[in-house]
Amino acid sequence: MQSVLTPISNSILTIESSAVRELIDSLANALDSLRSEGTISNDAYLDAGAIQGGMMMIANLIDAGIDRNELASHMSALVSRSNHVEEAHPGLSAAVESVIS
Repeated sequence: MQSVLTPISNSILTIESSAVRELIDSLANALDSLRSEGTISNDAYLDAGAIQGGMMMIANLIDAGIDRNELASHMSALVSRSNHVEEAHPGLSAAVESVIS
């Protein structure tokens, strides 16, 4: 899932919420496709949904005008959570990235 989180992390000081929402849509479509194909389990799908929800929170915080340095802290926590999801579901990130790329 790094392919959807990295662009946000790299531009957290300037990214617009609309760009984050586009990445959310890409992730949602990838996850739906992977689950429908049976490539990922329902548990992996649900755990990845937590990352999607965290991305939505980032977009909403941008809209609310939260200080970008605080936003960077939230983004760091989301990346860490994503790493834990990958540990629980090895190969999930690679599967997502194969669909998004």
